[in-house]
Amino acid sequence: MKIIAGEAKGRKLKSRKGTDTRPTLANVKESLFSIIQNYIEGCRFLDLFSGTGNIALEALSRGAEKAVMIEKDPEALKIIIENINDLGFENRCRAYKNDVIRAIEILGKKNEKFDIIFMDPPYKEELCRKVLKAIRKADIIEKNGLIICEHHIFEDLIADEEGFKFTDRRLYNKKAISFFVNE
Repeated sequence: MKIIAGEAKGRKLKSRKGTDTRPTLANVKESLFSIIQNYIEGCRFLDLFSGTGNIALEALSRGAEKAVMIEKDPEALKIIIENINDLGFENRCRAYKNDVIRAIEILGKKNEKFDIIFMDPPYKEELCRKVLKAIRKADIIEKNGLIICEHHIFEDLIADEEGFKFTDRRLYNKKAISFFVNE
């Protein structure tokens, strides 16, 4: 797994052994960033269910101003921190060990706002709607901010959710990426 473009292009990222963490595949990541490339420069990026930090670190490499990564698994968080340090992004990002819903509540209480929020929750739990609801309640997405949900194709996210406007859905085998805008 590597950073595809930007200042850290070609740099390898560490990943956990086994199937507990399933990083976004390179072809899906490349497609995602080609879709959102005009939103990245100078943005504040939130990566929920961060895993290896792969997506947020790619955003930083491509010019995001700052990134926050949330991961509740301590082993995965250790790898995220190693990846941050290996890339030299310590001053531009933070990684927290926490449950995603609880982290969203805390970020809301701190009046944090993000331009892009990416989530890739465990597919079997179908958490996207629950997380979208928490994002709305905590008010952590900027007006016209982009929310990206990577999910299993059977999790139906094609309608407007929690007041966010559905704008696009891309299919990649058994996964989908759905895009919402905070209007």
